[in-house]
Amino acid sequence: MSDECSSGILPAGAGSAPPRAGGRSPSAPHPADRAGPAAGAPADGAADQAVLFTAPGPLFPGLGRDLYGACRAFATGWNRVAGALDVWLPLPLAAVVFAPRDGVDAALIRDPAYAQPALFAYQVALFRVWKAWGVEARAVAGHAGGEITAAHLAGALDLDDAARLVVARGRLAPDDAPHRTRAASERRFLRVAKACRLGAPALTLVCASTGERLGPRPGERTLTPEHFLRQARATPSPAAARSTLEAAGFHRTHPCGPDARTAAPGAEVHSVLTSLGRLHDHGHPISWPRVFAETTPA
Repeated sequence: MSDECSSGILPAGAGSAPPRAGGRSPSAPHPADRAGPAAGAPADGAADQAVLFTAPGPLFPGLGRDLYGACRAFATGWNRVAGALDVWLPLPLAAVVFAPRDGVDAALIRDPAYAQPALFAYQVALFRVWKAWGVEARAVAGHAGGEITAAHLAGALDLDDAARLVVARGRLAPDDAPHRTRAASERRFLRVAKACRLGAPALTLVCASTGERLGPRPGERTLTPEHFLRQARATPSPAAARSTLEAAGFHRTHPCGPDARTAAPGAEVHSVLTSLGRLHDHGHPISWPRVFAETTPA
């Protein structure tokens, strides 16, 4: 039995504060409830599966705290990403994300300079956990900040470059800023993006706004620094992104990102298990023994 996840056992991480431990919600699905795929589901439920990295509204303090406390694999992945981000941040990401909810630093998570890195760390760590539990996406896409996450997890950006680009995106001037301020921040962002090494994606990387496949291969649109700037200025629309992916041949889109259901204390683990249940019901193989072994309190 794997010990990657267990309540209250946390890996050490530079600058990390011990989040509250979590465990399986009593209302979460049980292994017996997930004995087999739904009737009529395709044998290979992952054939047209895409993961969409979503960009929600304002983030809530403690994002990822419950998953960090309940799942060793999530904590390990989060620590690794946070370490790459901290090189470029004034404060360690953990000091903001895991600050006491009524503490002064907790409010910083609503600042894009920290919100973008916090979202990136959450999405990357959660995707790594899903993969360990059997989720095999054929394609990844993201809108707004999720575009960088998708490019990294597809293999087009290494972690160090992705982290630097995420931090630069968080420092972009808002849309309602004066033109000169916006232009200066966009030049800085493009300078960072042009310094990144853009490789060939190992997973299919799809543009969530156009449906085009991105990469250096024939039939793919070249992934450029300017692409990341265009996506940073695009209006986030998960529904439009899902429609685009469906038109591109990926009829099952699984969102990866926090939402209103995960904002309540203790809700993150339950939300993740519920989302896995939906994938299973659509024929996607999930390693349920491993999932429940790793999310049950010791």
